[in-house]
Amino acid sequence: MTKTTSSKKNTHPEDLAQIAKDRRREWRFHLPLDAVVEGTLPDGNKFKEHTKLENISSSGAFFGLDSGITLGSKLVLVVDLPKKIMEGDKTLLRLSGSIVRLKKISGEKKQGIALAFDEEYEFLSDPSQ
Repeated sequence: MTKTTSSKKNTHPEDLAQIAKDRRREWRFHLPLDAVVEGTLPDGNKFKEHTKLENISSSGAFFGLDSGITLGSKLVLVVDLPKKIMEGDKTLLRLSGSIVRLKKISGEKKQGIALAFDEEYEFLSDPSQ
């Protein structure tokens, strides 16, 4: 006679909610990288704002902004990559994308921005070198 065991675990509803909340299509890296964000406000005025990324993945990033932008807005994100990862060279990574989520956050910035990247990106030399 073969003994079988159930693969079900006693998981609490709170644990399931946290697992669903943390599910991502790819890994997110919690790297506090400096960045500059450029875009157009709902009133048509252009803005440029410095921020620090909270996390980044191959398909998007999350960061805070004070500019009052709206869901679906297109942004350009220029990330300052550390010399350590770029073999001593100061390099910027330019990405563009659309805002897919806005979130109220506490801290220095007014709103949290989830940006989904377009497929194109560009590495730039830092002109301040």
